[in-house]
Amino acid sequence: MKKGEIKKQVILQTAEAMFCRNGYEKTSIQDILDALHTSKGSFYHHYVSKEQLLEEICRTRAKNGTGQILAGIADNIPAVENINRIFSGAMPLNGENLTFLRMLLPVFNLPEGRQVRAGYADALTEMMLLSTVKEIERGNETGEFFCTDPQHTAEMCWLLVHDCWIRICMLIIKNEQAGSETDPAELLSLTGHYRHSVERLLSAPFGSIRLMNLDELIRLTEQIHYYWNRQYSMKKEG
Repeated sequence: MKKGEIKKQVILQTAEAMFCRNGYEKTSIQDILDALHTSKGSFYHHYVSKEQLLEEICRTRAKNGTGQILAGIADNIPAVENINRIFSGAMPLNGENLTFLRMLLPVFNLPEGRQVRAGYADALTEMMLLSTVKEIERGNETGEFFCTDPQHTAEMCWLLVHDCWIRICMLIIKNEQAGSETDPAELLSLTGHYRHSVERLLSAPFGSIRLMNLDELIRLTEQIHYYWNRQYSMKKEG
Protein backbone atom coordinates (compact mmCIF):
# COMPACT_ATOMS: atom_id res chain seq x y z
CA MET A 1 0.00 0.00 0.00
CA LYS A 2 1.30 3.43 -0.97
CA LYS A 3 2.18 6.02 1.66
CA GLY A 4 -0.79 8.22 0.70
CA GLU A 5 -3.22 5.30 1.05
CA ILE A 6 -1.78 4.42 4.44
CA LYS A 7 -2.27 8.01 5.60
CA LYS A 8 -5.85 7.97 4.31
CA GLN A 9 -6.62 4.78 6.21
CA VAL A 10 -5.11 6.18 9.41
CA ILE A 11 -7.32 9.26 9.13
CA LEU A 12 -10.34 7.05 8.49
CA GLN A 13 -9.70 4.74 11.46
CA THR A 14 -8.90 7.60 13.85
CA ALA A 15 -12.00 9.54 12.85
CA GLU A 16 -14.27 6.51 13.22
CA ALA A 17 -12.94 5.81 16.71
CA MET A 18 -13.43 9.45 17.73
CA PHE A 19 -16.92 9.65 16.19
CA CYS A 20 -17.98 6.52 18.08
CA ARG A 21 -16.41 7.65 21.36
CA ASN A 22 -17.35 11.37 21.36
CA GLY A 23 -20.14 11.63 18.79
CA TYR A 24 -20.04 12.90 15.22
CA GLU A 25 -21.27 16.42 16.02
CA LYS A 26 -18.89 16.87 18.95
CA THR A 27 -15.85 15.78 16.94
CA SER A 28 -14.36 18.54 14.79
CA ILE A 29 -11.85 18.21 12.01
CA GLN A 30 -9.40 20.01 14.29
CA ASP A 31 -9.92 17.32 16.95
CA ILE A 32 -8.98 14.70 14.38
CA LEU A 33 -5.94 16.70 13.28
CA ASP A 34 -4.79 17.07 16.90
CA ALA A 35 -5.16 13.33 17.52
CA LEU A 36 -3.14 12.57 14.39
CA HIS A 37 -0.61 15.37 14.91
CA THR A 38 -1.05 16.31 11.28
CA SER A 39 -1.83 19.44 9.28
CA LYS A 40 -5.02 20.64 7.64
CA GLY A 41 -3.33 20.32 4.26
CA SER A 42 -2.68 16.65 4.86
CA PHE A 43 -6.31 16.06 5.84
CA TYR A 44 -7.87 18.00 2.98
CA HIS A 45 -5.62 16.25 0.50
CA HIS A 46 -7.70 13.12 1.19
CA TYR A 47 -11.10 14.43 2.36
CA VAL A 48 -12.90 17.66 1.52
CA SER A 49 -15.17 17.62 4.60
CA LYS A 50 -16.16 15.79 7.77
CA GLU A 51 -19.31 14.65 5.97
CA GLN A 52 -17.29 13.01 3.19
CA LEU A 53 -15.17 11.34 5.85
CA LEU A 54 -18.25 9.83 7.50
CA GLU A 55 -19.56 8.65 4.13
CA GLU A 56 -16.24 6.90 3.48
CA ILE A 57 -16.39 5.28 6.92
CA CYS A 58 -19.86 3.96 6.07
CA ARG A 59 -18.70 2.56 2.74
CA THR A 60 -15.69 0.91 4.37
CA ARG A 61 -17.84 -0.68 7.08
CA ALA A 62 -20.26 -1.90 4.44
CA LYS A 63 -17.40 -3.46 2.49
CA ASN A 64 -15.88 -5.15 5.54
CA GLY A 65 -19.25 -6.37 6.79
CA THR A 66 -20.32 -7.86 3.48
CA GLY A 67 -17.02 -9.69 3.21
CA GLN A 68 -17.75 -11.49 6.48
CA ILE A 69 -21.30 -12.29 5.38
CA LEU A 70 -20.27 -13.71 2.02
CA ALA A 71 -17.66 -15.89 3.72
CA GLY A 72 -20.54 -17.79 5.36
CA ILE A 73 -22.41 -18.43 2.10
CA ALA A 74 -22.03 -21.94 0.64
CA ASP A 75 -23.66 -24.01 -2.09
CA ASN A 76 -24.38 -26.89 0.30
CA ILE A 77 -26.64 -24.60 2.37
CA PRO A 78 -30.28 -24.09 1.28
CA ALA A 79 -30.69 -20.94 -0.80
CA VAL A 80 -33.29 -19.52 1.60
CA GLU A 81 -30.83 -19.84 4.49
CA ASN A 82 -28.13 -18.07 2.48
CA ILE A 83 -30.63 -15.32 1.65
CA ASN A 84 -31.41 -14.95 5.35
CA ARG A 85 -27.72 -14.70 6.18
CA ILE A 86 -27.32 -12.02 3.52
CA PHE A 87 -30.29 -9.87 4.50
CA SER A 88 -30.16 -10.19 8.30
CA GLY A 89 -26.38 -9.89 8.37
CA ALA A 90 -26.40 -6.76 6.24
CA MET A 91 -28.84 -4.86 8.44
CA PRO A 92 -26.66 -2.46 10.49
CA LEU A 93 -28.62 -3.14 13.67
CA ASN A 94 -26.91 -6.20 15.12
CA GLY A 95 -23.91 -7.20 17.18
CA GLU A 96 -20.71 -5.26 16.70
CA ASN A 97 -22.49 -2.77 14.45
CA LEU A 98 -24.34 -1.32 17.46
CA THR A 99 -21.50 0.95 18.57
CA PHE A 100 -21.35 2.38 15.09
CA LEU A 101 -25.14 2.63 14.81
CA ARG A 102 -25.43 4.51 18.13
CA MET A 103 -23.06 7.11 16.74
CA LEU A 104 -24.85 7.23 13.40
CA LEU A 105 -28.43 7.64 14.68
CA PRO A 106 -28.14 11.31 15.74
CA VAL A 107 -26.58 12.08 12.34
CA PHE A 108 -29.80 10.99 10.64
CA ASN A 109 -31.45 14.21 11.86
CA LEU A 110 -28.71 16.42 10.46
CA PRO A 111 -28.89 17.88 6.92
CA GLU A 112 -26.27 15.39 5.74
CA GLY A 113 -28.05 12.43 7.35
CA ARG A 114 -30.12 11.44 4.33
CA GLN A 115 -27.07 11.36 2.08
CA VAL A 116 -25.02 9.39 4.60
CA ARG A 117 -27.57 6.61 5.07
CA ALA A 118 -28.32 6.50 1.34
CA GLY A 119 -24.62 6.08 0.63
CA TYR A 120 -24.37 3.27 3.19
CA ALA A 121 -27.39 1.50 1.67
CA ASP A 122 -26.03 1.90 -1.86
CA ALA A 123 -22.68 0.44 -0.83
CA LEU A 124 -24.35 -2.61 0.74
CA THR A 125 -26.51 -3.20 -2.31
CA GLU A 126 -23.61 -2.83 -4.72
CA MET A 127 -21.53 -5.39 -2.86
CA MET A 128 -24.29 -7.91 -2.16
CA LEU A 129 -26.52 -7.77 -5.25
CA LEU A 130 -24.70 -10.35 -7.36
CA SER A 131 -24.68 -12.90 -4.54
CA THR A 132 -28.37 -12.23 -3.90
CA VAL A 133 -29.22 -12.83 -7.57
CA LYS A 134 -27.18 -16.04 -7.52
CA GLU A 135 -29.03 -17.38 -4.47
CA ILE A 136 -32.41 -16.50 -5.96
CA GLU A 137 -31.48 -18.35 -9.16
CA ARG A 138 -30.32 -21.34 -7.11
CA GLY A 139 -33.53 -21.19 -5.07
CA ASN A 140 -35.51 -21.29 -8.31
CA GLU A 141 -33.68 -24.49 -9.28
CA THR A 142 -34.28 -26.16 -5.91
CA GLY A 143 -37.92 -25.09 -5.74
CA GLU A 144 -37.42 -22.80 -2.73
CA PHE A 145 -38.34 -19.70 -4.76
CA PHE A 146 -40.21 -18.90 -7.93
CA CYS A 147 -38.93 -15.69 -9.53
CA THR A 148 -39.17 -14.98 -13.24
CA ASP A 149 -36.70 -12.09 -13.02
CA PRO A 150 -34.08 -12.74 -10.29
CA GLN A 151 -32.17 -9.50 -10.98
CA HIS A 152 -35.22 -7.27 -10.58
CA THR A 153 -36.44 -9.31 -7.60
CA ALA A 154 -33.08 -8.96 -5.86
CA GLU A 155 -33.09 -5.20 -6.40
CA MET A 156 -36.62 -4.91 -5.00
CA CYS A 157 -35.71 -7.04 -1.97
CA TRP A 158 -32.77 -4.80 -1.17
CA LEU A 159 -34.96 -1.70 -1.39
CA LEU A 160 -37.25 -3.30 1.20
CA VAL A 161 -34.40 -4.36 3.49
CA HIS A 162 -32.89 -0.88 3.49
CA ASP A 163 -36.23 0.81 4.02
CA CYS A 164 -36.84 -1.58 6.93
CA TRP A 165 -33.71 -0.71 8.92
CA ILE A 166 -34.01 2.99 8.13
CA ARG A 167 -37.63 3.07 9.35
CA ILE A 168 -36.60 1.20 12.49
CA CYS A 169 -33.90 3.80 13.12
CA MET A 170 -36.22 6.74 12.51
CA LEU A 171 -38.87 5.30 14.82
CA ILE A 172 -36.28 4.83 17.58
CA ILE A 173 -35.03 8.40 17.09
CA LYS A 174 -38.58 9.77 17.26
CA ASN A 175 -39.31 7.90 20.50
CA GLU A 176 -36.00 8.79 22.13
CA GLN A 177 -36.50 12.47 21.33
CA ALA A 178 -39.90 12.19 23.01
CA GLY A 179 -38.20 10.68 26.07
CA SER A 180 -39.50 7.12 25.72
CA GLU A 181 -37.96 3.75 24.94
CA THR A 182 -39.21 2.00 21.82
CA ASP A 183 -41.34 -1.09 22.36
CA PRO A 184 -39.52 -4.04 20.69
CA ALA A 185 -42.90 -5.58 19.86
CA GLU A 186 -43.66 -2.52 17.72
CA LEU A 187 -40.40 -3.01 15.85
CA LEU A 188 -41.09 -6.72 15.47
CA SER A 189 -44.45 -5.91 13.88
CA LEU A 190 -42.80 -3.42 11.54
CA THR A 191 -40.09 -5.92 10.61
CA GLY A 192 -42.76 -8.56 9.98
CA HIS A 193 -44.39 -6.45 7.28
CA TYR A 194 -41.11 -6.19 5.41
CA ARG A 195 -40.33 -9.87 5.93
CA HIS A 196 -43.69 -10.87 4.43
CA SER A 197 -43.12 -8.53 1.47
CA VAL A 198 -39.75 -10.14 0.73
CA GLU A 199 -41.37 -13.58 0.95
CA ARG A 200 -43.98 -12.53 -1.59
CA LEU A 201 -41.34 -11.20 -3.97
CA LEU A 202 -39.45 -14.49 -3.74
CA SER A 203 -42.62 -16.63 -3.72
CA ALA A 204 -41.06 -18.19 -0.62
CA PRO A 205 -43.01 -20.07 2.10
CA PHE A 206 -44.59 -17.98 4.84
CA GLY A 207 -42.17 -17.51 7.75
CA SER A 208 -39.12 -18.61 5.77
CA ILE A 209 -37.44 -15.18 5.58
CA ARG A 210 -35.66 -13.79 8.65
CA LEU A 211 -34.55 -10.18 9.20
CA MET A 212 -34.44 -9.61 12.98
CA ASN A 213 -35.92 -11.61 15.84
CA LEU A 214 -37.41 -10.32 19.10
CA ASP A 215 -34.27 -10.93 21.19
CA GLU A 216 -32.20 -8.88 18.75
CA LEU A 217 -34.75 -6.06 18.79
CA ILE A 218 -34.88 -6.05 22.62
CA ARG A 219 -31.09 -5.79 22.81
CA LEU A 220 -31.12 -3.06 20.16
CA THR A 221 -33.70 -0.85 21.91
CA GLU A 222 -32.17 -1.32 25.37
CA GLN A 223 -28.67 -0.41 24.27
CA ILE A 224 -29.72 2.59 22.22
CA HIS A 225 -32.00 3.86 25.00
CA TYR A 226 -29.17 3.57 27.54
CA TYR A 227 -26.72 5.30 25.20
CA TRP A 228 -29.19 8.06 24.29
CA ASN A 229 -29.96 8.81 27.95
CA ARG A 230 -26.28 8.91 28.80
CA GLN A 231 -25.58 11.35 25.97
CA TYR A 232 -28.53 13.53 27.05
CA SER A 233 -27.27 13.57 30.66
CA MET A 234 -23.80 14.58 29.48
CA LYS A 235 -25.32 17.46 27.49
CA LYS A 236 -27.23 18.68 30.54
CA GLU A 237 -24.15 18.49 32.73
CA GLY A 238 -22.11 20.30 30.09
